[in-house]
Amino acid sequence: MELGSHEHKELFCRFFIDTHKPFLPEELPWPDLDKATIEKLANFPIWDYAVHTERQVFDKLTAYSEEVFDPLLKEALALQAYEEKRHSDILRYFLNHYNIPFNEVPDKPMPSNLEWCFMSTGAGECIDSFFAFGFLEISKRTDDYPIELIEVMEPIVQEEARHILFIQNWLLYQRRKRPYILQGIHFLMTMWAFWSAGWSRLMDLKNLGGSAFTMLARDYENSSLSPKDFINLCLREHKRRLAPYDTRLVRPKLIPRIMNSVVFFL
Repeated sequence: MELGSHEHKELFCRFFIDTHKPFLPEELPWPDLDKATIEKLANFPIWDYAVHTERQVFDKLTAYSEEVFDPLLKEALALQAYEEKRHSDILRYFLNHYNIPFNEVPDKPMPSNLEWCFMSTGAGECIDSFFAFGFLEISKRTDDYPIELIEVMEPIVQEEARHILFIQNWLLYQRRKRPYILQGIHFLMTMWAFWSAGWSRLMDLKNLGGSAFTMLARDYENSSLSPKDFINLCLREHKRRLAPYDTRLVRPKLIPRIMNSVVFFL
């Protein structure tokens, strides 16, 4: 299969559409939680940011899907927008269900270049998902939270695996269908998108109190994993989460390669 071909587009769009699982937030099996667990969850300083981010992603993806002319791409992009909106609704339902307070963060203005917007948003999802895969696995290994609550998060995290697989193939499709001389420019734009997404997250984490969320989560979970072990766990989970899907789809490689380099020096 040639990347950037009609066959490639059909493959990654159909994969995404066909693996969608319909459900509503209120249909998930939310467990009863004791007061101590709810208080610990309420102390996480990320809920305002998380709800805001998912809502913004929905707005950006919806706007971008509306300007895409290809019917199949439009359908797949609109579906991802819907799933991002559902993530925001799940977070809201979760917080309201357990009476965890959060604040609404004002939306930022919509950028004019919506394709670049999706590129940078997708880069951020690839970064976030890599660490989320490891974090969820750590949670399963401890007794700090009921396993029933962790299992509620399972389909949501797996949905992120679908998202980043779609994003990676969308990026390559967009690049390879361009004239050869412009493909290098698109590659540089992709690298810039990942750099800016990473920098944006560092600034967000600084505003949240200066501690990386993954490290904060490890403190809360009383995990004994070293940074090297944690990264290796994320690498294994990243590979496992993507394994069920068609092997012809190109896997996201940039973040795993960067983190493999980090592991080498730890």
